[in-house]
Amino acid sequence: MSDCEVLFDRVYLIPPRGLLEKAKGVILEKLNSGVLKYLSDIEIPCSRSMLVELVVDDECEICPVAVEIIGELIAKCDKVVSKIYNISYVKEPFNISATPTFRVNGRVTWIGVPTGDMSIFSDMLIEAYIRTHPDLEKLILKLKSFAEQYEFSRCPNETIYKKLLYKLLSNIDKYGYPYCPCRPLKVAATTQEILELNRDKICPCIYAVTDVKLKGRCLCGLFWSKSEIDKYISERSEKYKSIIAEIDSIGEDLRELKIRVITGGSKRFLEAVIRRLERLYFYLPED
Repeated sequence: MSDCEVLFDRVYLIPPRGLLEKAKGVILEKLNSGVLKYLSDIEIPCSRSMLVELVVDDECEICPVAVEIIGELIAKCDKVVSKIYNISYVKEPFNISATPTFRVNGRVTWIGVPTGDMSIFSDMLIEAYIRTHPDLEKLILKLKSFAEQYEFSRCPNETIYKKLLYKLLSNIDKYGYPYCPCRPLKVAATTQEILELNRDKICPCIYAVTDVKLKGRCLCGLFWSKSEIDKYISERSEKYKSIIAEIDSIGEDLRELKIRVITGGSKRFLEAVIRRLERLYFYLPED
């Protein structure tokens, strides 16, 4: 029996035994039919090639779902290549502590399948797309230089900031330049023609300075004035002061935990801290 089987030139089953042998029909059905159960309504970064590796095990109860999700990912995005390893028969391709484990572009790793909310899976893929993009460092340096020149700051909301980075990097992949994601592009037949029609929208765009001076932030919200940043932090600090106080308290408990490791009772103490963290989770803001 071969140690590897390739489906549609983009799915590598290593080896096609056990769980992967049983799942082959499901993967082929996803690729042929395009009918999606898990990923139909979520955003997938498809503008750049992406290698998604998955490690499964015959004894893993949720691994079949992970394999099915990989089949849907391949069906949805033709620039994704996947290697699925079954460690019941082969050595681990990289260090893992549980199955299923995903790795994207050889660098970004996570464990498990968020079957309750697949938007988390989308967030993971977008995070991997951003962190492994070859133009990320150059783009960030460009944005930082612009902000320092005009004494601006970048968006203080990490969720919004990452979404903007993703859109800028996607525009680089699609059009060759980080065009402003909030200003509509004038379409054209070629990348060069698009450039000629939209030079003013390459981020940082020529409108950003005026926007920040008039409104406190640019149209996208990527660049902010210092006063607008201070206002944002003050308002959020007041709005979530009870949550911040609870986090400070848990921090004190963690310092106590170090003492308990020496003096005893550390496990029960940590169990109580974990319960507090679980309760805190439901009060955290979505953004």
